[in-house]
Amino acid sequence: MMSNKNIFFGNRILLVVSLLLFLTVMLTVYLMSIIRNSELSLLHHQNARLDQVAYLFDQNLEGSLRDYLAKQNLNGDDREKQVVALGNYINGVINEVRREYPDVHIGLWYTDLDVYYDGTQRFGENYSLRRKKVFEAVLEQKSAVEQNVGEEEGGIVEVYKPFTRNGQVEGVIRSAEYLGETTYYAKRREIEYTVYSLIAMVVITGTTGAVLIFRQLVSQVESIKNGVKLLENDLNQTLEPAPGELGVIVEAVNGFAHKIADLNIYNETMLASIDDAILVVDVDGKIMIANNMARRLMFLPDDYRDKAYHELLPAGGPFVELINKTLDDKINYKDLHLSWANNGGGSVVELLISTAVLVGAKGREIGVVLLCRDITERMRLREKAQRQERLASLGKLVTGVAHEIRNPLTSISIYMQHWQNQSTPSPKALATINREVARLDAIVDQLLYFAKPAEAKLVPKDINSLIESVLSFFNEIHHGKYSLIRNLDPNVPQVWIDPEQIERVLVNMLFNAIQAMPEGGTITVSTGDNKVDGMVNVSIADTGCGIAKEHHGHLFDPFYSTRPKGTGLGLAIAHEIIQVHGGHIEVDSEVGKGTEFTFYLKTGEDV
Repeated sequence: MMSNKNIFFGNRILLVVSLLLFLTVMLTVYLMSIIRNSELSLLHHQNARLDQVAYLFDQNLEGSLRDYLAKQNLNGDDREKQVVALGNYINGVINEVRREYPDVHIGLWYTDLDVYYDGTQRFGENYSLRRKKVFEAVLEQKSAVEQNVGEEEGGIVEVYKPFTRNGQVEGVIRSAEYLGETTYYAKRREIEYTVYSLIAMVVITGTTGAVLIFRQLVSQVESIKNGVKLLENDLNQTLEPAPGELGVIVEAVNGFAHKIADLNIYNETMLASIDDAILVVDVDGKIMIANNMARRLMFLPDDYRDKAYHELLPAGGPFVELINKTLDDKINYKDLHLSWANNGGGSVVELLISTAVLVGAKGREIGVVLLCRDITERMRLREKAQRQERLASLGKLVTGVAHEIRNPLTSISIYMQHWQNQSTPSPKALATINREVARLDAIVDQLLYFAKPAEAKLVPKDINSLIESVLSFFNEIHHGKYSLIRNLDPNVPQVWIDPEQIERVLVNMLFNAIQAMPEGGTITVSTGDNKVDGMVNVSIADTGCGIAKEHHGHLFDPFYSTRPKGTGLGLAIAHEIIQVHGGHIEVDSEVGKGTEFTFYLKTGEDV
């Protein structure tokens, strides 16, 4: 069983320190109370004395100072004569009061001449800025003000009273006494020195006792410190048992170290089972964590821990540069797609990389984590699927072209046979052949544009002005049959577009809206600024027949049309153009209510 000598380290330290603090505080409070009571008593006495002197001075000044100057016929004279004459009169009264109260400084500030009379012949500006502020305060409040200035100013006690005659304040009377001229501060210092000596004795005694107790504690603390250093390198180490409260601390540290060791095993097992490469670097550039995939992909040795990342990571890879930018510039990367010639060999791997700054407690940056996924096989499968999709689209395209061209050719063939039998073409036959040839030409033209659209030449453009130009042309051709509603936002920013190609998109969509309303209707064209993704939207809505839900997924397929005579290339071309511009198209339609096409355009040059 442990003895009491080893158990109560904390209680003994607490007792000594508490006793030391208690005695020090009590002596300090006692000192302050003595000084405070002495100051209050003296100040109360001084204030009463000074108030009496100011009253006596006020009584000895007979009448108004303004009346005195008038009686002396000095009102019309210059200020200097008035100051001197009034000074002789007031200084005489001051000297009479001083005979009875030689230790009191008495004076009067006269407002009309802005001069302070203190019994001397100094009639210039002989008062401080502090006094001037008090003079003005007394004038404003029209009541007495008492001030006590500390020892650094000589220990001054002052009373300021308004000098009032005929109901008007003509000046301010000041009576003051300097405590430094008395024995007050000497007595106070004597008391302070006595109490400070007692405090010093208590502090020395308490410190000596505390040092003796601390010496018993130091050896155990040193042992614990050395054990904790061993735990930094090997969490399986344990600290030696210790007595008392230190024993409780040792048990807690050992338990905490065992939990961390277990958690490390869990983390290593979990990281080893993840297919993504995970690399953690601290703020000093040392690698702290690298799972199995990271070691294989980045060719890290087994002893990678606590070594500089720029020395171990492949020189030609993208990892060092991304970690540098994340550490230095605090730039986080999300799903960055990069190609890397692995280790300088012939094989190229496709990587999807993300980085992020690691933030610890209180917002403190502790390092960077890099996540890397090898998507080479996924890219190969995607390319294979895209090739299959392109072949399927090509088959659809060939079928559509054959179908679209066969009908005009059949009409032309029939009329040619008719000419051979009749030996002469009829006007109707010629008109039909001309129409079918024009149809073939339009199909071939749209097909060529769809197969190889012209290169987009992007420039900043006001989309509203482009829409107004197209609508003006449209209104001239279809005037009266269709109602046009413009809902253009005047605050939309400029968009980066090829005006000719976007005009083609608008014309195709307006043409679709007209064909959906053979009996007439309303077309609404709107623009808006989508500030969240930095894009401008353009909407064209009609009140036509609408499109059934089952057709929505095929609207942008070539040669897919819901109209008997439609080629199915208009929306396909519009879709290709908008994709080249870095935007997308959305469709909202309901049978019997109408259709709305909305396409989005970028406002930046990075299309």
